[in-house]
Amino acid sequence: MSLASDPAYVSVRNRFSSTLAESVTCSEDGSFVTSWGYRLGTADDVEAAAARLAFLLAALPA
Repeated sequence: MSLASDPAYVSVRNRFSSTLAESVTCSEDGSFVTSWGYRLGTADDVEAAAARLAFLLAALPA
């Protein structure tokens, strides 16, 4: 987590796979956005945004 940067961000990764990782920022309009521009949700519904991020970082069986 880096609160001193602009914008502040949090880095999240799948604990079972070092390649499944993402940095998430909160935009000025209150949206959580991945480093590649995918909108996860809003600060009004943090649980839904976290669930979407967890789905994106899930390692699915082949």
